[in-house]
Amino acid sequence: MNAASYGEKSLVNVLLVDDDDNHLVLFGLAVGECKCDLRLSTATGGEQAIHYLEGKGIYADRSMHPLPDVLVLDLKMPRVDGFAFLAWRRDSPAISMIPVMIFSGLEDKEEIERALALGASYFLAKPHNFQGYKEVVQPVGEFGIKRSGSRGISRSAA
Repeated sequence: MNAASYGEKSLVNVLLVDDDDNHLVLFGLAVGECKCDLRLSTATGGEQAIHYLEGKGIYADRSMHPLPDVLVLDLKMPRVDGFAFLAWRRDSPAISMIPVMIFSGLEDKEEIERALALGASYFLAKPHNFQGYKEVVQPVGEFGIKRSGSRGISRSAA
């Protein structure tokens, strides 16, 4: 696990990938209010997430931009969407070990199944209010702590 030690506690490194600033801000505020030990990094699309994970350019310093313990990924983004990102991740041996939680407003079960077939481990429906964001952040932290690198992780669909 990549979790960073912070005193006696272990921080779960989370990379949230979403092109909507509102979702990034609300997720970040919810992390700030939760009683979980998360270190949140963000990427505003699949292309930026790939650069982050490859440690390219401004992401080269792993003390500032650690590899995540878990990725939280939106599916509908311009240029490199969540599906293209998952295909890239599947073909990248070092990165394919990082579990992905889909964070999407999609209600289409076929699209969710497609994301799971491409290697996502879990589905979280995007909430419609701030309380919902606070309720989503806790399972992300728990998922990051519990992950063991195995692929047999539970799946949930809304």
